[in-house]
Amino acid sequence: MDEPRSPGGDPLVHVVVPNRVDLAGGTLDICPLYLLVPGAMTVNAAIRMESIVSVRTVRGPSRLVSDSFSRRSEAPDTHGFPTRGEFGLVATALRRFPPRAGIELRFRNEAPVGSGIGASSSLLVAVMLAMDRLSGRGRKTWREAAREAMEIEGAYLRNLTGTQDHIAALRGGIQGIRYHPGRVEAERIGPGSSAGRELAAHGFLAGTGKSHFSAGLNWRMIRGAIDGNPEVLRRFRGIAAAARDAWEAVSGGEILRVGKAVDREWAIRRTLARGISTRAVDGLFSSPEFRGRVSGAKLCGAGGGGMVFGLLRDPGDREEVERILARRGFSPVPFRISAGPRITVAGGTGAR
Repeated sequence: MDEPRSPGGDPLVHVVVPNRVDLAGGTLDICPLYLLVPGAMTVNAAIRMESIVSVRTVRGPSRLVSDSFSRRSEAPDTHGFPTRGEFGLVATALRRFPPRAGIELRFRNEAPVGSGIGASSSLLVAVMLAMDRLSGRGRKTWREAAREAMEIEGAYLRNLTGTQDHIAALRGGIQGIRYHPGRVEAERIGPGSSAGRELAAHGFLAGTGKSHFSAGLNWRMIRGAIDGNPEVLRRFRGIAAAARDAWEAVSGGEILRVGKAVDREWAIRRTLARGISTRAVDGLFSSPEFRGRVSGAKLCGAGGGGMVFGLLRDPGDREEVERILARRGFSPVPFRISAGPRITVAGGTGAR
């Protein structure tokens, strides 16, 4: 494969990758939890709140530039960036590829920090896809790429991680992911399908204004299961059942039933550890004006803050629900389902 060239300073490679919203079954993507919970499943949707990575040639040292935080770092080559600190995850990923001098890797994520929608995983996937194209490495299957990204992230975080974020980033659409010993299976619903359009018409997102950090919450949830606590395992089985119901419902375009499954999942999840919900979220979710217009809602990811996802009973209530959210200090953002990564190589065309 010929190496991409950069004409006139244009990017050699430009990659756009979605973040995700988990509808039900988050945390069950983490090993060994899915081995302890029969029928473990995660349902999520890739969204058009995205990670963007561009790679171009530059004179002199290699550079990392974060447009999200207006920060930059320089090193003799791509193996010279420190693997701890603000560029640590990107630097760790770059060491999986041959060292390159004289390139600039510029990146940003449209999600706020601590959003609970898999932003760091999405950025990691975007970096890996860009460097795969730049280095001419053979393309991996989505299973191989998700596993590699999960292991890079786990080593960097020094904590348990799962693959649902990476799978959504790599495949787009709505995912129904099942975990088995030795293999992962994923079904996909495209955003242009009738089921995809139905979910997009009813779904909404809003920021809480409070960052969440998943590693500690995930460990507090999972530890009881690993220790064999029967009550914790029972609750995770309930989450798995809600996820299976959510997938069956979303596949059939039964949005009210999806909302009920999301609601049931959240009712269980919020009891798994202290700090998963917040006072503001509890107040919103229990308010009659909200409940009357929303069939189900939850905090994304491990909880503790980040983004609220919910489903409208009637799409015509969107503006009123957004007003309710704003009055209570939440920040509504568009909910749009992504078809998956968009990759442009210099001299070529966009590709999935």
